Amino acid sequence: MMRFRWLASPRLCGWLALALSLAGFLAAAWVTWRIYEAVPHVEDELAYVWQANALADGYLSIPSPQHPASFLVPFVVDHDGMRFGKYPPGWPAVLSLGISLGLRAWVNPLLAGLGVWLTYCLGRRVFNPLVGLLAATLTVPSPFFLLNSGSLLPHPLGLVLSAGFAWTWLGAFGPQPSRRPWLPTLAASLLLLAMQLTRPMTALAVALPFCIHGLVRLHRGDPAERRRLLAVVLAGLIGVGLYLLWQYSLTGDPLLN
Repeated sequence: MMRFRWLASPRLCGWLALALSLAGFLAAAWVTWRIYEAVPHVEDELAYVWQANALADGYLSIPSPQHPASFLVPFVVDHDGMRFGKYPPGWPAVLSLGISLGLRAWVNPLLAGLGVWLTYCLGRRVFNPLVGLLAATLTVPSPFFLLNSGSLLPHPLGLVLSAGFAWTWLGAFGPQPSRRPWLPTLAASLLLLAMQLTRPMTALAVALPFCIHGLVRLHRGDPAERRRLLAVVLAGLIGVGLYLLWQYSLTGDPLLN
């Protein structure tokens, strides 16, 4: 066992994790171009691309055509004379940036590579660099990871936001917090807000155990830590408010999905 202790070197693990992130990006790009041919295949992808194109042109919704049934787009809704996508705006907004730059097909592969890196970072923070490296190694060849990362679906963004949120939360409120805890607190707040606007139910499921941990830290922590916890709570409330505002802007009712 002593002969393999060099594998646990944090610096070596970091470089290997970086190589795995690059491998994840390249593998996802290969699936994008060689398997999916960089075009949407399922109805959800069609709706996301439609929403992203509308956002790239500066619109949340557009007037419905005169004969909506003749211009059907799956999961794109016609309501009160307006046409809009039914999905939350987070992923279409990110995808619209890729469309604006002419890089639509590269958005998810780039997120896939970042997701592998954040998986390593999370494993390193919770356990040690070697465990983080093992987690990243198991992520890259996963069929679920590869097939979704080559698509135009929001799953790679969900991986980045959820892993990033967990990593930054632990950097702010974990057993060994950062020397500047406000930085990971701000990052966790923004990632939680973005997750709410991308995959609301995922955000609820991911945030639940951290809410329990937050209540414990709210009881046991010092005043500075409590203020930072309240900042994350405020970000969560802002995320809920923006989601309801988005629904109101499209349907006229903040509670109408």
